[in-house]
Amino acid sequence: MIGFFLGLGLMCASTLMYEIVLTRLLSVICWYYLAFVSVSMAMFGMTAGALLVQLRPALFGASDVGRRMAQAAFAMAVSMPIVLVIMFSIPLDISFALQTVCSFLVFCFFIAIPFFFAGVVVCLSLTKTAAPIGRVYFADLAGAAAGCFGSLVLMSLIDAPSAVMAISALVFLSASFYADFADDRRFRRRCYVWAVVLAVLAGLNATTIHGIQPIWSKGRLDPRTDILYETWNPISRVRVVAPKMEERFVSPQSPQVWREVMYIDIDNDAATGIYRYHGDLRDVDFLRSEVHSFGARIRAGGSAAIIGVGGGRDVMSCVLFGFHRIVGIEINSAIANIFSRRMAWYSDFDKIPNFELHIDEGRSYLTRSHEKFDLIEATLVDTWAATAAGAMALTENSLYTLDGWRVFYDHLKPGGVITFSRWNHKPDFHETTRLFSLAYATLLSEGVKDPQSHLAMIGQLDLATLLISNQPFSPQDLEKIKTAARDLDCQILFLPGEDFGMLQLDPVLQAHSLQDLTALRSRNYFDLSPPTDASPYFFSFVRFHAIPGILQIPGVDLKALFPLMHLALFMFAAMILVALTILWPARRWTRLHQSAVRAPSGAIIYFIGIGLGFMLAEMGMMQQLSIFLGQPIYSLAVVLAGLILFAGLGSLTSDRVPLGSALRGRAPAILSALVLTVYSLGVLPVIHAAVGGVLWQRILVSLVLVAPCGFVMGFCFPVGMRWMGEVGHKENLPWMWALNGAASVLASFIAIAISTETSIRVCLVTGAACYLLGGLLLTGRTKPAPAEVAMAGAAQSR
Repeated sequence: MIGFFLGLGLMCASTLMYEIVLTRLLSVICWYYLAFVSVSMAMFGMTAGALLVQLRPALFGASDVGRRMAQAAFAMAVSMPIVLVIMFSIPLDISFALQTVCSFLVFCFFIAIPFFFAGVVVCLSLTKTAAPIGRVYFADLAGAAAGCFGSLVLMSLIDAPSAVMAISALVFLSASFYADFADDRRFRRRCYVWAVVLAVLAGLNATTIHGIQPIWSKGRLDPRTDILYETWNPISRVRVVAPKMEERFVSPQSPQVWREVMYIDIDNDAATGIYRYHGDLRDVDFLRSEVHSFGARIRAGGSAAIIGVGGGRDVMSCVLFGFHRIVGIEINSAIANIFSRRMAWYSDFDKIPNFELHIDEGRSYLTRSHEKFDLIEATLVDTWAATAAGAMALTENSLYTLDGWRVFYDHLKPGGVITFSRWNHKPDFHETTRLFSLAYATLLSEGVKDPQSHLAMIGQLDLATLLISNQPFSPQDLEKIKTAARDLDCQILFLPGEDFGMLQLDPVLQAHSLQDLTALRSRNYFDLSPPTDASPYFFSFVRFHAIPGILQIPGVDLKALFPLMHLALFMFAAMILVALTILWPARRWTRLHQSAVRAPSGAIIYFIGIGLGFMLAEMGMMQQLSIFLGQPIYSLAVVLAGLILFAGLGSLTSDRVPLGSALRGRAPAILSALVLTVYSLGVLPVIHAAVGGVLWQRILVSLVLVAPCGFVMGFCFPVGMRWMGEVGHKENLPWMWALNGAASVLASFIAIAISTETSIRVCLVTGAACYLLGGLLLTGRTKPAPAEVAMAGAAQSR
């Protein structure tokens, strides 16, 4: 039996590792807001695989179970590298043609195939073996939890495509253990050989930039030329391209200058440049003329905190203006490694006086720090790097919330300045206007009576820089800004006492309270309200309810709708797959075997409710805790590990709950609704109080928050299955399982829609309402009977 437990543990670990690595790949291939699709497809594939076991029992006779587990594990291992290549070959982008739907459908189908085989293996392990159920659960949960954190280690060592091959090697090892359990030595040897082959392929692929890599990224073909260096980590893919000469602006009165620049590319979309520097400030003197340097200009000679060091242009601007202390805070260790080590010969950051670098999330670092600064600066901090945990939210979204800006505000010296620079694209200027709204809300929340006297905004080409001070700008500050704007041919978008040049700011300036600013969420077609930690979607300007109005705007740029269109297409593809591979087969089987006995309507609502509720809670927790942990990938791993572990423990404990009355059957779902409601109300105060802790402390707090919810929710599915047996509806169990799985698959899309349209708290409360509704409607007479555990485990094993 040792081989069986080792096989199950490796299988569950590999499945979770594949799911998490897939989110990283999706963030490169697609846009950041689609990474969460891996969660939905994992649920879909595993539900379909588990249903096959239930609907085709003849294929899985008692004498064949060990062999079938080994075969299914082998099939999963084989499918993973094949699916990887197919996934890289399918371009995903929006085109107003029917083929767009087909491409999304094909993409979803293929990435779910490995999860399908995993579902077969896990279901067989939990329901068709004679092993003690407690030990089986332990191997299942221990493997899954280990896989969550193992994926972070693996992606820190090798690139994501190579990681998929390495995971395939682990699945081959899992198949070998199952073959040992089935006493099939020949098959076991074959699995060993393929495990070695995939491990070698993973190693070889990791040593070259021209191996198996994404060739379609963000709807564009990636030629993979001029790459000097490329690396992956859990939060991004970072590459350095060959240096080139670039024309830079100095002033209208001066000729243009040419400077050599080496660009760092993040996830094939965002980029930051490193300018050649060898200690001579004349090499970077042109940075004085750029709009992002206005903060450094008016607080010259002070101390600065730079959030998002990137290629270092903000750091160099501070050096040019004589800052005596510069603290750089960079969340991405790969970027920090590039300019401080790998390309140090080019950047020469070690020649910058009084500069210190911290690899940390900016908000978390400042919360822990007691230091105050004359300048806190962030320029175009948007890597578009996210995971399933941050669906519709970037890694940097914690920087663009009212709660985050209040942290920055508290770390200013008297008269200090916060300066953020964002794109200022015509004709709607969404980013700039929302940034101004966020600054205005910060001042109102700090009790400032005249926010306008604390604000300035300057534009240069398609970039705008916002300055916010904790004291009114002095006449000297205003004169410096006006003089520099005139000399550098910049546009004054807003300045106290001046006619502002940006009419889009008018709705914000008319606000007199935070409530007025919050109302901007639905006042216009585009959301201009200040984001908060409860709804941290700064970069998501469009709401579903505004789509009809936006489509009627003449000449509107439909790219603003692409995030929601991608979401809708993936959901439509998931609905088709769920209907064809889960609902229709399960319903057909049920009709053939139930002798016209229909499932109780209360049971149907119950299993749909707990399926929706569980995923709404999971997605809400992932998104909320990503603000707390700083990086969405940590939130993904911690929430998945915590929910899997504690929901599994809840499932085990549920066997001890007698179903002597309908109330006892309802209790777990009703209690889950209560616990989720308490969590939704308490999570923000807790994480705001603990955000200053170091990473391991924040992970521990997150697990403590997740544990009670997971434990109680873990009762609901097995209790419902036992209840179906008690009331004489065993024949309907596959149909209930199918409904639960289908609801879980679609709930991840619903969760994103609810969170972005309203808030994460509303998403959590909606999940609680689903549990409550299911619990209240689970009625019927019961009588004491042996525990029905036939299908309780696999639904919680993911």
